[in-house]
Amino acid sequence: MISKNLDNVNLDNFLVVIFGSGPAGITTALELEKKNIKCLIIEAGEENYSEESQELYQGKTIGDEIMPLSKSRLRQFGGTSGHWGGVSKPMEDYTLELWPIKPDDLKSYSKRTSEILNINHQFRKAPLSQFINQIEFQYSLVHFADKYKNHIKNSNNITLVLNTQLSHFVGDNNSIKYALCISGKTKKKIKTKYFILACGGIENSRLLLWTKAKNRGFFNNNLPIGKYWMNHPHVLGGRGVISRKKLAEKMKNNFLGYRDWMHFSTTKELMIKKEILSATMHMLTQDVFRKDKIIDKEVMKDIICVAPKYGEKLIRTFHKKDFSCVNIFLSLEQEPIEQNKVVLDDKKDKFEIPKVKLFYKQTLQLLKTAKFFLEEFANLCVENDLGRIAIKDSIFNLEKLEPFANLEYGGGHHMGGTRMGTDKYKSVVNTDLKIHDIDNLYVSGSSNFFTAGYTNPTFTIIQFAIRLAEKLNERLRSA
Repeated sequence: MISKNLDNVNLDNFLVVIFGSGPAGITTALELEKKNIKCLIIEAGEENYSEESQELYQGKTIGDEIMPLSKSRLRQFGGTSGHWGGVSKPMEDYTLELWPIKPDDLKSYSKRTSEILNINHQFRKAPLSQFINQIEFQYSLVHFADKYKNHIKNSNNITLVLNTQLSHFVGDNNSIKYALCISGKTKKKIKTKYFILACGGIENSRLLLWTKAKNRGFFNNNLPIGKYWMNHPHVLGGRGVISRKKLAEKMKNNFLGYRDWMHFSTTKELMIKKEILSATMHMLTQDVFRKDKIIDKEVMKDIICVAPKYGEKLIRTFHKKDFSCVNIFLSLEQEPIEQNKVVLDDKKDKFEIPKVKLFYKQTLQLLKTAKFFLEEFANLCVENDLGRIAIKDSIFNLEKLEPFANLEYGGGHHMGGTRMGTDKYKSVVNTDLKIHDIDNLYVSGSSNFFTAGYTNPTFTIIQFAIRLAEKLNERLRSA
């Protein structure tokens, strides 16, 4: 069932209420439906995109530039899956080994996640060297609203209510008593056995911070709500010339990536050796942001400056079409630091909920990760005569990361703010995604990520959402 507001919805029928209709919220509802558990999904936005609704996601960013908060997330049915790029891959084991869970805790949900995303359950990996892996992503075309609208509309166990804003939770004695929601001009108290907050990597923190402000002493005051926020900076790392033939020979004609080009990632060995974070790179053989043909000349100029003799060789042989000029893009892991955080602004929206301020600074570790990864790849190209790479000066000199065209400083991957852990001074939720010391409030989504890794977060979000449904089912059946 889908309703445009809370009118005529019997709120006494649900054992679980989920706030947010993005991948996290819908996935958990679908899995609970299989177990014949009735769920209510509350979505603040409308069924489709609305400028008026989207304006409520505006916020301030203090520090380094980043994609505007109102552009990097969607306030509508299906959440940000309405405009995501579909890039899908599980977290690396070496990333999850740092988390308070084990890699095997998520692997059993990988196949089901691939089914939800309509992708092949295949994520191959091959070593290019000891320090660089060729990796495989899958590309999903699923927008959750499109895929699951009719299913939810006809479901007996899932009810979706649109245009309903969660204000805050009210609780005492370590339990949420009700959620105060605003539907139209009406405020309603929603009660249930278990609540799930799945509103995204900014909103989860904002709504918990507002709940904390409205319920003095309810949350453990040490919970670092909003802190350890992370993103994946996407940058142009450099340009170069690569021999397709020699690269294919080096890879023994192994699998190719999307659009017949390859993705590469750091290995655990490189991260340890260079004391850096994880990262991935991909190469495009044309300048996708401009329609003219000046990229070849620009790359040749860069290569001649770095390696004059090799540049002259390329000019003589380039007409053979064995070589391709490439832009090299990086997606970088950002380390969690307490200073990067979501806080409440003094200004409020039309629902009288404070807007957000995001404190965000890039770190020297990001620059080192970009530089050392590119250097390792450049050295490998020289050693194997695969081509030549020119690293951007601002990265090579450890000065700054620069955006490129519409990449806008980041991929809109909002992570952290309600991070998972066992230490109540450094985490907000436990390994089951339940808020520390609160019996019936769970948080779902990438705000729970302990570290960012290099992998796009949606696949991992869905794995955790399936796992959360299992945990809730266990509690409900044992009650």
